[in-house]
Amino acid sequence: SMPQEVLDRHELQTITLDYRRECQRDDKVDSLTSLESDDTEDISSGGHGSANGSATAAKQNVNSSSKEAIQFLHFLRLSDNGLEINRGRTVWRRKVASY
Repeated sequence: SMPQEVLDRHELQTITLDYRRECQRDDKVDSLTSLESDDTEDISSGGHGSANGSATAAKQNVNSSSKEAIQFLHFLRLSDNGLEINRGRTVWRRKVASY
């Protein structure tokens, strides 16, 4: 559930994952992503439902042209009871233009 703009213009630099519990094959999960920033950048965050690991992407706007790296917080939870499955943080750096 990453904004397409970030995937187009950045590459993953660091990922940190903290597993809390397992989910089962038929469990429905919510994947939440939010921009971690001290700036006033705007991003839509919220539940992007998925089942069996197939993410449903939502349109989100990020204007990150003035920053070299951006960080996102990720949260995966069971849809039916809200129990946390996984928590993570990713750091994305601008892609180097190839000539």
